Amino acid sequence: MGYVQKVSNGTSNARWREPDGRLRSKAFDLERDARRHLKLRESEVIRGVYVDDRAGKVSFAEWAEHCMAIYEKKLSRTSYARDRSYFDNHVLPKWGGVRLNRITKAEVERWVADLADLGHTKRAKGGTLAPATIERIYQVFRKIMKAAHNDDRIPKLPCPDHPPIARKKRKPVRFLDEGEVAHFASCIDPLYESTIYVASYGGFRIGELFALRLNDVDWTRGTIRVDEGLTDVAGVLEFEQPKTDRSFRSVPIADLALRKLREHIEATTGWDDPGALLYTSRQGAVIRPTNWRRREFADAVKAAKLEPLTPHDLRHTAASLFISAGANPWMLAEVLGHSDTRMIDRVYGHLFERDREDLRRPMSEKAERAAGENVLAFMDHRRQA
Repeated sequence: MGYVQKVSNGTSNARWREPDGRLRSKAFDLERDARRHLKLRESEVIRGVYVDDRAGKVSFAEWAEHCMAIYEKKLSRTSYARDRSYFDNHVLPKWGGVRLNRITKAEVERWVADLADLGHTKRAKGGTLAPATIERIYQVFRKIMKAAHNDDRIPKLPCPDHPPIARKKRKPVRFLDEGEVAHFASCIDPLYESTIYVASYGGFRIGELFALRLNDVDWTRGTIRVDEGLTDVAGVLEFEQPKTDRSFRSVPIADLALRKLREHIEATTGWDDPGALLYTSRQGAVIRPTNWRRREFADAVKAAKLEPLTPHDLRHTAASLFISAGANPWMLAEVLGHSDTRMIDRVYGHLFERDREDLRRPMSEKAERAAGENVLAFMDHRRQA
């Protein structure tokens, strides 16, 4: 148990033992303040929520750099580069000099409101930060604070799971139909014609698309395997494993796309090297996705009069084509490499309306039939009675 000790200079020391048995003390001018503090600390020890206040006096910047060093080893290059950018540009300028134990929920909410405030943080073109961007910034900050809480540096996490911001209505994603896919493919340089078909009927991310190799194609089963991706971080290109286990996958591909791919291989890649990349630059080098999008894809979009269109919209296109061919949400999540169906429901849920009607119709017919049969059975029973 703790106690209050009077000191010769007139102050009072509150003395208590921490959960590990170490004796701690704190001086107060008034005895009643010392007793109040002692009661609080003993209550925290009993309830299992005791936190050494000295651990929370470290600055956010000092603790955050420790966390970011760990995240750099755990995250993929692209994920870490993204988080580091959010940290350097938005999190550190606000919280860097603040002690961990001085960060409150009210201040966090005010910071999020400032990020969302019109004109407070602007892009080059004058627009405000999108809610999704604020969410990512906030999660970088929350992850660091959660680590501090787990390390017993702060008694309570001042950050809810999600930032307190109004979510804007999600913009509908862009899909091409089969005719538009063929038209768009005819507008890009013939060297890359098959990329449009493979992306539109396979749903590959652009980094996955340009990491595909000859031995990834199973011509017998009509599938393409994904087991690596191409990343471009700070100008450095690297081939890396996918970020999640579900990203390792085998994707069924339409015969048309496989035929276009075979024509491309015969005209450019050849069949000699099983590990050869399916797509390379005009000079035979690894394609830098950002350059390809700017130099090849953007010109084709203009020529096809399909603005605005991004390479990721071809992934959405593949999703819509898979759904129209009968894929259910679980199957779609598997072929697109999502860990669960939440993203599928949020982005493509409206495309399953036909499936809901197909489900409702036979269910209604069976219900009507069963009800009618029960009525006939009841009438027969009455007659026999």
